[in-house]
Amino acid sequence: MVKNEADSPGFYSVPIPGTEEEGFSPVYRHPKHEKILGASDFGDFKTSWDLFQAGLRRNPDAECVGKRKRLPDGKLGDFEFNTYSEFFKTTKAVGSSLVHHNLVKEQRISQSSFQGTCKLVGLFLPSCEEWLLLEQACYGYGYTLVPIYTTLGTESILFVLTNTGLELLFCTEENAEKLFEVLSLSKTKLPLRNLVLVNSSSVSEKLVNNPYNLKFMLWSDFLQKGMDTELDPTPGDPDSLNIISYTSGTTGSPKGVMITHKNFIDTVLVTIEGGELLFPVLIINLVCRPMGMDEQHFSCHLSYLPMAHMFEKDFVNAVFYLGGKIGIYSGDVKLIMDDLQTLKPTLFISVPRLFQRIHDKILSGVQTKSALARHLFSRGLESKINRIRNNGVYTHKFYDKLIFDKVNKLMGGNLKWLFVGSSCLSEMVIDRVRAMIGKPLFWGYGLTECCAGAFVQNIHDRNPLNLGGPSPGFQFRIRSIPELNYFVDKKPIRGELVMKGTNVSMGYFKMEEMTKEVFRDGWLYTGDVVELMDNGSVKVIDRIKQVFKLSQGEYVAPEFVESALNSCIYIAQSYVVGNSDENYPVAIIVPDEEALQSWKKTHGLTKANLTQLAKDPLLKQFLFNELESVMTSSNVKGYNRVKEIYIHDELFSVENNLLTVTFKLKRNFLRQKFENEITQMYASLRNSNTK
Repeated sequence: MVKNEADSPGFYSVPIPGTEEEGFSPVYRHPKHEKILGASDFGDFKTSWDLFQAGLRRNPDAECVGKRKRLPDGKLGDFEFNTYSEFFKTTKAVGSSLVHHNLVKEQRISQSSFQGTCKLVGLFLPSCEEWLLLEQACYGYGYTLVPIYTTLGTESILFVLTNTGLELLFCTEENAEKLFEVLSLSKTKLPLRNLVLVNSSSVSEKLVNNPYNLKFMLWSDFLQKGMDTELDPTPGDPDSLNIISYTSGTTGSPKGVMITHKNFIDTVLVTIEGGELLFPVLIINLVCRPMGMDEQHFSCHLSYLPMAHMFEKDFVNAVFYLGGKIGIYSGDVKLIMDDLQTLKPTLFISVPRLFQRIHDKILSGVQTKSALARHLFSRGLESKINRIRNNGVYTHKFYDKLIFDKVNKLMGGNLKWLFVGSSCLSEMVIDRVRAMIGKPLFWGYGLTECCAGAFVQNIHDRNPLNLGGPSPGFQFRIRSIPELNYFVDKKPIRGELVMKGTNVSMGYFKMEEMTKEVFRDGWLYTGDVVELMDNGSVKVIDRIKQVFKLSQGEYVAPEFVESALNSCIYIAQSYVVGNSDENYPVAIIVPDEEALQSWKKTHGLTKANLTQLAKDPLLKQFLFNELESVMTSSNVKGYNRVKEIYIHDELFSVENNLLTVTFKLKRNFLRQKFENEITQMYASLRNSNTK
């Protein structure tokens, strides 16, 4: 067995002496850097504009951005790319047109955390080349991006439009029509006046004759204006706003996270150039040359996540910086494997949900094979997992040739590494995906509030449980949470993760009170509960607030679901819970024994008590069907729906320490009490999905 270097004490972070405070751990830093690093430590880098310029200088004739061509028979062909110089020329045309049309007034922002001006440009677009052109044009000509997720609901979109006062929006015709629905909800007249249509050859009569006095322009006409009168780029300064990124939020309205150019470029460059122990695959300096790790690992990226997602934005701009090429996925998640096989990327990033699907699809396919094939696959998978865990070796000459090379080719056959973000996969899935594809799969931790870049696992770390350590661009500490029984003066150290560094946002746009709550004295209070590992890495174990995140990155508000479940006449109490490596929540339920009398009579169980009934599979199926009905009637949709239940035979109470004195659920104690049952429910779900 080869020792896992990343298991060594202090491998990921070390405490700074003398930084202890009451209720807090010491401050921890990167083990190789005593001070917090920024982009300026690696050269003359000032704004996000400098990232693409670095890639342009490397090779102006290199392939830059590409998309798949639609063939005459309607099928998708190969990716077709423009070059860095061609993309740059179009970027200047877009930026010049923004300046010439002068459709955006300068806004002054005066908040305690940020003082300055900005000119806001809205993007209501799916992932496309125009999105990337607009992003770079805003960088180069002093505008601030305001992306709007195409999946946002009408009320959230209205909030963004109202909160920002957007005057100019780039969108598709489909999204323009959705915008009419949004504007119909507004009780006041909004500043929005001009829309530029992307991927349209004409403006329909319906759009022209809109009741909101909106003016429409075609992208082609907008672009031509800039080509006819090209202006030199005029990027802003490091402290100007790069983007206002609206998080979907867990409850209430979205929050607009203010990210400056310094925040963003520091995040990208420090991670690439300064994290030699954390993320060596990205390093392009001499530290990694002997290991065969260079910019080729970033040479080809399939852009699959929404471009409005800060995680995707980080990677896209890192690829630009290193002179790699970006293929934009076809827009249909069902064709993602076809996109991978066509592009043959060197890296692939996604959220856990897609990796879970890939894992499930491969295993379900194996189940249709002969007994001998299934046996060989199982033996090969076990052998490769052991080789990775024990020796860090991802290849196996016999089993790869016999089985797993075919799996690798499903992902294009050219991958150097895979990265998962948003939330973590289960240990079992990580082990299996690593073995089946034969490449490192690693992950990290970040929030929009820290540019989605913070903790990163070392590519050679074979432990699938931790999130790695800090980049040299920030430091962290942990805060005790006595009310949840998490303390920093006990082992292991557990509490709220608090961060400080060049990647931390300026706060929330026009949300002074929320900013003061989350950003205090330069520290970002994440709301996530972590455990500090012996090697200086962290793992997320809980959330302070009861809202939890599932594997696809979606948040579930359990009180809403519990309210629906408790509306069932047969249910006395419920506790909804979810794991960050699973797709759906599950629930512990306590039946209303009195309401079950008629059911007991019908099934000849009148003498059975609740303890006996809790083990009855017929009752479980009956209650699950009833809960399905109330979830539907209560408009509980999609990922919020409970997929498995466990019947408990005792009411939650103040006396058994499962309710507060105000009769609210003590979720931390419920989680501890039912840990085994939660594990069993998810195991049952996985078993049913593979049958």
